[in-house]
Amino acid sequence: MAHSSVAGWLLFPPVAAAVDLGGLWLLYRTELWAAAHRHPLLGGLLELHMLLAGLLFAMAVCRLDPVRGRCGLPLRAVTLLAAGAAHAVLAKSLYVAGPPGTVFAAADLRAGAQLMYYGGDAVEVFLALVLAVQWYAATGRRRARQAARDAVPAGAH
Repeated sequence: MAHSSVAGWLLFPPVAAAVDLGGLWLLYRTELWAAAHRHPLLGGLLELHMLLAGLLFAMAVCRLDPVRGRCGLPLRAVTLLAAGAAHAVLAKSLYVAGPPGTVFAAADLRAGAQLMYYGGDAVEVFLALVLAVQWYAATGRRRARQAARDAVPAGAH
C-alpha cells in the first residue's frame, strides 16, 4: 500500500500535516468536540482519525519505511517545525477558551491545554531527533563516498 499513488500523496509531509493538524483544529475550534460527546459513534470515529492522522504525520516526517516519492530532509524538517507551531498555537488557544459548545472548569481547561502543549513538544523533539539521526547518517555516507573517491590515484579514473 505504501507504494500506491494515494499513499504517496498522503505521505507528502505538508499534506500529512494538514490532515493531522487540520483535524485537531476542526475538533477543538468548532462544535465538533461537543457533538462527539453527544454521539459516541462520532466520538469513536474522531479518536480513530486522530490516531491515524498522527501516525500518518509521523510516517511522513520520519520516512523510516520505503514509500512512493522522495521528500528531502529540509522539507520534512520545515513541515515538522510549522506543524509544531500550529499545534502550540492551538494548545495556547485552548488554555484561554475551551472548544465551542463545551463547559470546562478553568483548572481542567488549563491542565488539558498544558498537557497538549508539552506533550506535543515531547513528540516533536522525538521526531526532530529522528530527522537529526537521518541527516547525520546521510552526511556520513556522503563523506565516506567522497573519501573513497579521493583515495583513488589520479591516473586510475
